[in-house]
Amino acid sequence: MKFNKFLTLLTIPFISSCSINHGPAFYSRTIPYVFNAFVDILLYEGSNQNLDDLEDMMTSLDILTDNYKSRPKNNVYTINNSSDDVLVDSSLYDLIKKAKEVKNLGATYFNPLLGSLNKKWKEALEKSEVLDSEVINTELEKINNSSIELKENNYVYKSGEAEIDLGGIAKGYATDLAYDYLKKAGINKYMINTGRSSVLLGESNESDGYFRVNFEEYPNIKFRAKNCFISTSGNAVQGKEIGGVKYSHIINPITGSAINNYDCVVVLSNVGYLGDALSTSMMFNTIDEIKEIETNQKVKCIVIKDSQIQYINSWIEVI
Repeated sequence: MKFNKFLTLLTIPFISSCSINHGPAFYSRTIPYVFNAFVDILLYEGSNQNLDDLEDMMTSLDILTDNYKSRPKNNVYTINNSSDDVLVDSSLYDLIKKAKEVKNLGATYFNPLLGSLNKKWKEALEKSEVLDSEVINTELEKINNSSIELKENNYVYKSGEAEIDLGGIAKGYATDLAYDYLKKAGINKYMINTGRSSVLLGESNESDGYFRVNFEEYPNIKFRAKNCFISTSGNAVQGKEIGGVKYSHIINPITGSAINNYDCVVVLSNVGYLGDALSTSMMFNTIDEIKEIETNQKVKCIVIKDSQIQYINSWIEVI
């Protein structure tokens, strides 16, 4: 790492490239393979019991949002493979409700029914292939003819052949749960990094309470932040270039395309799940649309294209 004052979090596969100078932590833990990432928890106050509680919270939500295999509790996979109402945990019910609502909060290009299309794009890109247009159109038709119905007493019913995928919002929601827990516990100094897309910052041990944040892929991005959620969407790690075109794991739910407008979008917000969904959706927005969403949802954004800052909110404290 070029700057000693930044702690790199890239020593473990799948961890975010977001590097944060946080100073010594009194309690820390890395949870492997949660949300297909490594989750870092750093507390400057509290106890090991707080670490245990946060780990239980993260692993439980990971189980509930898994759309690839059956787990001990009814989860997204259960819903996708059932033709009946499915009784789910209250946190999963709430997350699905929020996933249905974020479109009305500015996340126009977020759709929780992208599961099957996401999987097909992933399979194609792993073979260095571009998904066939007929397959894309078939999947889009499935999405348009499917729906998620939330019923009383935490029952969920999915109609149609499309599959639910909460990958673009689950980590943000996990940080929301963590924030609520830490607030009730009276813990104000902490950092939780749930992997590549979502970081929850309280205050650091520095005299000003700020964290210094930067990104290894984009060394020209360095800023200060505290008491906020940082959500990041980008194609630097999971993107793949085929025939001179960069394809991404972030799919446009309207066109089915895997070509993004930008390399990366960073959203600083006061709500984790919303920032997570917005950063995903903004990969397809225009800059003017992003600015409008910033105003409406009270978020701050950084947009990167061709490894350069194309837009940065003037209120972000650049260093």
